Amino acid sequence: MRKVFNLIILGVLLISCQTNSRYTIQGTVAHEVYEGANVFMQVMTADAMENIDTAIVIDGSFTFTGQVDSAVLRFITLDETVQARLGARVPVLLEPGTLTIAIDSVVTVTGSKVNEAYTVLREKQRETHYALLNITTSYAQAKRDGTLTEAMEEQLTNDYDRINSELIESTFEFTKDNMGNELGGYMFITSHSMFEPDRQQELLDLANDAFKAREDVSRVIKRLENLANVAIGKSFVDITSKDPKGNEVSLSDYAGKGKYVLVDFWAAWCGPCRNEMPNVVEAYKKYKEKGLEIVGVSLDRTHEEWTKGISELEMTWPQMSDLSFWQSPVVEAYAIRGIPHTVLLDPDGVIIAKDLRGEQLEAKLAELMP
Repeated sequence: MRKVFNLIILGVLLISCQTNSRYTIQGTVAHEVYEGANVFMQVMTADAMENIDTAIVIDGSFTFTGQVDSAVLRFITLDETVQARLGARVPVLLEPGTLTIAIDSVVTVTGSKVNEAYTVLREKQRETHYALLNITTSYAQAKRDGTLTEAMEEQLTNDYDRINSELIESTFEFTKDNMGNELGGYMFITSHSMFEPDRQQELLDLANDAFKAREDVSRVIKRLENLANVAIGKSFVDITSKDPKGNEVSLSDYAGKGKYVLVDFWAAWCGPCRNEMPNVVEAYKKYKEKGLEIVGVSLDRTHEEWTKGISELEMTWPQMSDLSFWQSPVVEAYAIRGIPHTVLLDPDGVIIAKDLRGEQLEAKLAELMP
């Protein structure tokens, strides 16, 4: 009798555990074109999205059921082959219980605190996108019409910065609140570049070791370390490459030798670099005799493209390049995210400023070498 009783208790416990780990997703799709189409549950791997379950839209509805022991990140995705422009891929934090997903012109997920908070964030992202688009459209239209005044430009710029800052802050707060789960980790991976380095580090400090060990996260950590190495107040990181004649040359051949050195990361294919170069050329003419040296570090791909750019842009200062494009080690060493990128060194080779352009460059050089 005791044996039978124990078996009954064991069965009850097994049923209870299965019930406690069971999830249901009840979904609706407003677009009739998806009637009879597939909806996929996907997991994100290192290489691609992998389908792990499939449901079918019937009378505008679909359902997923299963078991999950802990909260995991999944993506609910409409079949893109049906109508790509209406396609939706919805990240959800899947955990025991019932989630409701409504896919319409906007997508809402209800049934858990985290997913509902993420729905609010995505709606704010959508509203911000349209608000910023309206601002840029108004700016472009006024400029075309010749009605753009200084006051109007200032107002539009302030509005743009304010709205964008609000979005960054709300994204940061959501990510910070959820760094302990996979949805927060996903937000960090997709959104970390929105945040200043110190705030990226703040989020990483909340993550566990397994998350930090991920390859994509390790790259972020490495970049933050590199940024710290080339922060203002730090000595320059040396670079060794080739000059246009093929001779080996190093940044240390110029830096720390008693002159101010502007390290200019550029490329002949880079439009913004070309637009800025006249300012750099003028600065070199004006301050060369007062103690300024410039060292160009190119991210070009071919020797011909590089040297042609040097000639066309009238760059008469020392140049170096390994012709490795964005794969150049200098990109990682100086944590470069875009070009033109400049680093100003004092006569001892200490970094004193970054990303000076146009009037800012002129003002800084005038201050240092009156």
